[in-house]
Amino acid sequence: DEKPLFLFGITMQNHGGYETGEGADLTNYVQHITLEGYGEDYPEAQAYLSLLHESDKAVEYLLTELEHYEEDTLVLFFGDHLPKVEPELYQQIHGGALETLDEKLLQYTVPFFIWANYDIPEQTVDCTSLNYLGRYLLEAAGIELPPYYRFLKEAETAIPAVTAMGYYSLSRQAYLPVEEALGEEAKWLNRYACVQYNGIFDGENRSERFFGRYLPENG
Repeated sequence: DEKPLFLFGITMQNHGGYETGEGADLTNYVQHITLEGYGEDYPEAQAYLSLLHESDKAVEYLLTELEHYEEDTLVLFFGDHLPKVEPELYQQIHGGALETLDEKLLQYTVPFFIWANYDIPEQTVDCTSLNYLGRYLLEAAGIELPPYYRFLKEAETAIPAVTAMGYYSLSRQAYLPVEEALGEEAKWLNRYACVQYNGIFDGENRSERFFGRYLPENG
């Protein structure tokens, strides 16, 4: 109809893990990518990279089609972690085991992009996390931020990235467990935890100001 459309789509095409052992059927795709120079075979990684090649072509096709679409269209494209392939490959690339929090979070550091079929301001975001991406999308679309996203924008100035594993500390320039936060960072993480709890679990007392406009009353 004439109303704006919001679509959230998920692909598992290149997610992994892949069955590559004896008896596994890996004939239903074309292996475009072969790893060389690593001293041993990594069939799961080669399966992933070959399917990533297909995803790249699919993204190219999607954006090419949307480029000529008559309606203004924005695309936010992102993932949430690196693929589940052979751990030995990661160790070989990294030069050792992924043991520290910073090293473990490397497996969850992924690129994202926001694309439009019309001119939007260009910017590069060096450090963020998935919980903040909606704010970037709304601003790119020129939509006034609802109160919850204004809260997130303010929180991001103190806590530029936060995940289940930890957060990025501006004061200490490192990723830390949440329980090690101090000062303003601890205050903002606590505020964010309270807002999350209110939006997800505290249905009877859910803030209408923050969540009333876009969460079901009994959801």
